[in-house]
Amino acid sequence: MEINREEVKEEVFKLGKWTRFVFMFLYAFVLNFVISVSIGLAFIQFLFYLFTSKVNESLSDFNNHLFLFVSDTLKFLLFETDDKPFPFKMSKESEEDSHEVVDGEVDEVQDVSEDVIESDEIEEVSEEVVQAEEDSKS
Repeated sequence: MEINREEVKEEVFKLGKWTRFVFMFLYAFVLNFVISVSIGLAFIQFLFYLFTSKVNESLSDFNNHLFLFVSDTLKFLLFETDDKPFPFKMSKESEEDSHEVVDGEVDEVQDVSEDVIESDEIEEVSEEVVQAEEDSKS
């Protein structure tokens, strides 16, 4: 098998590969810092546990975010994925928030655009609405 120098030269000088290298270098540096911070947070969490026999929920939530960042970063650094970690990756919580479904009740509405509404009908509908609000409160 013969190696074509021009093809190798083209592969080496592809901008996407060097861009990934720069991101890998930056994320490796940040990962080193995050792991150091995580060790400190583990000690602080132990102090909370030592004095209160409970873990600090806020700190635990933050630790979960750090864990996901470390996991995503390692996957990127080890070529498991091409997706860059935070801040380029949307978190799962924000994805869930953007697709939030709200449950509610829908009352059937009659089309009365062509009908003339009498004042007696308006009073009846108003009374029904007030009654429905009172029923929903209790």
